[in-house]
Amino acid sequence: MAMLTQFSAFAQPEEREASFLETATEQELLLMFVLALVVVVSLLVLGVAYYTLTILKLVINEKRQEKAAAEGVEYKPAPSFWSRFNQTVTDAVPIEKEGEVMLDHNYDGIRELDNHLPPWWKWLFYFTIGWGAVYLVVYHVIGTMPLQTEEYQQEVAAAQAAIEAQKKLAGGGADITEDNVAFVDAESALANGQKLFERNCAVCHQNDGGGGVGPNLTDNYWLHGGSISDIFSTIKYGVPEKGMISWQAQLSPADMQDVSSYILTLVGTTPANPKEPQGELYTPEEPAEEAAPQDSTSVDESTSIAANLN
Repeated sequence: MAMLTQFSAFAQPEEREASFLETATEQELLLMFVLALVVVVSLLVLGVAYYTLTILKLVINEKRQEKAAAEGVEYKPAPSFWSRFNQTVTDAVPIEKEGEVMLDHNYDGIRELDNHLPPWWKWLFYFTIGWGAVYLVVYHVIGTMPLQTEEYQQEVAAAQAAIEAQKKLAGGGADITEDNVAFVDAESALANGQKLFERNCAVCHQNDGGGGVGPNLTDNYWLHGGSISDIFSTIKYGVPEKGMISWQAQLSPADMQDVSSYILTLVGTTPANPKEPQGELYTPEEPAEEAAPQDSTSVDESTSIAANLN
């Protein structure tokens, strides 16, 4: 069961994750079968051993009863391990000896027994007393461990240090977000995006973007939008319910912009083994056409004619 782990899908997670049986190799399936067989055989061996011990115990008791009968004495089998353990942890008085712990109290015929507290309860009580003493010394006297307020302050400081480290990692692109990210076609940026893609994303999307565990990135169908902002947001925050992790703790905003730009360059290419389209068809928005500049001469002429008419 420990082998049944989910694969992580990166830049564009698919709608239905592939099952283990669909992605496992022959060696993994064989190992899984062997492990299941070992578990079944072990259970069978334990069952046979328990049955054998039970029969052996019955035979031994029967022999002892026969021997006791031949000697004219009463045979009482020894208490089982569980009976001895239960008596140790509960210290219960046997029913035949309840008269020894019977109190004089009588409530409408209901008598009260002076039973002892169970040893396990007393052990737990003594343990809490000892733990309280250790807690007092460690937290309030010596101060080895931080109290809640100090622990909160330490966590805040650690979080602030992580933020500063992320800003340092981001460098000049720390202000890049999904709201202002832009496609970059610089050769160095696309080369960096390709390197990061092949190192982190190709395991699920293939080097050519054709898709595997993850979806195909070369067609125009997208599960979470195909704009540069959508792709950047998917990489940054991930899709945990689909198995894709968030990359904002491992990649700087500038790196995520480079990867997003490189993914867009894969659209329209022909991968070696493309996966079927998934999601919705995305059509890039056409840039709005700028209004044609108005002829200042015609404006002046119109103004002049209007003035003459007046």
